[in-house]
Amino acid sequence: MKKSLLNRLVDPVSKSLLQLKIDDEKEGNVLTGSLVGERGEYPISNGIPRFVLTEDSDQLQTEESFGYKWQQVKTYDAPDVLENARRWLVERYGFANVQEMRRFFANRRTILDAGCGGGFSASLWLHSEWLDSGNAEWVGADISAAIDVAQERLAGIPNTHFIQADVLELPFAGETFDTIFSEGVLHHTPSTERALKSLVPLLTQGGEIMFYVYRKKGAIREFTDDYVRDIVAAQAPEEAWETLRPLTKLGQALAELKVEVDVPEAIPYLGIEAGPIDVQRLFYWHVAKLFWNEAYEFEQNHHINFDWYHPRYAHRQTEEEVRRWCAEAGLSIIHCNVQESGFTVRALKD
Repeated sequence: MKKSLLNRLVDPVSKSLLQLKIDDEKEGNVLTGSLVGERGEYPISNGIPRFVLTEDSDQLQTEESFGYKWQQVKTYDAPDVLENARRWLVERYGFANVQEMRRFFANRRTILDAGCGGGFSASLWLHSEWLDSGNAEWVGADISAAIDVAQERLAGIPNTHFIQADVLELPFAGETFDTIFSEGVLHHTPSTERALKSLVPLLTQGGEIMFYVYRKKGAIREFTDDYVRDIVAAQAPEEAWETLRPLTKLGQALAELKVEVDVPEAIPYLGIEAGPIDVQRLFYWHVAKLFWNEAYEFEQNHHINFDWYHPRYAHRQTEEEVRRWCAEAGLSIIHCNVQESGFTVRALKD
């Protein structure tokens, strides 16, 4: 663990300073509270401080799910997957291209990647050249064992730091970061609203938060999402991965039909618009998430369906809710990209 990170850390509960000490019994280092009578101790393993305190069983299931998912590196590390994800990220956050996105982050001072997973999203814009210049520091935090995958992926880049911690109980004092990036994370907590509002105090005045959250879908799709999730979330990740295979195969079969249907009239109470739509996309958006991209291999497509269905916490929200939460948290939205999948927001702290 780098000294510059240690100087930023506080006890996630009391917010008191932490001290580093040698734990001979555990054959490693621990962080301990500096206040008299504090008993909180946080282990350091593989060079990563570990702060996860939650006893919420659903949050622990979500943690396990993502720890498993991000360890399946071969299912998301192919060049075409990376390039498509980079293009979508740039589009949603309102940048002209990846170079502009990298320049934006290069001009920040301290960046918190809240829920960095295996470092996948950060790898799409994190660049060794500008971090090496000393202009910015990146801190990746994730509740799951995926943080070790992120370290393996990104630790070679200067000014990167890694901690295992819950977004709702991060070990930082107020106004530590001028930028917070949280891509597809807040909805995987007990409360999307609470997760968003817990990050705002960590922002400096005028600092920018950037996040993506799921959008609520039509009635049939919402029912199916919850129904399938109730089945597979109760299973171990390996079992759920297998349970979901027929779903991915159906997505493939529908896509290979290459049939388009012309919806004669909009059905607003089901969220279906009038006009031509591919049969696979009709099912995908309005019946069940059956992701399929013919440019990807089967396991790469399957990874995306697993990502959707297995985590117990995967809230969907409306645009009205997202805008209200931002206003209540003292955030002024400067960019909001609305897609069928979700909302991508950039906002400044008032």
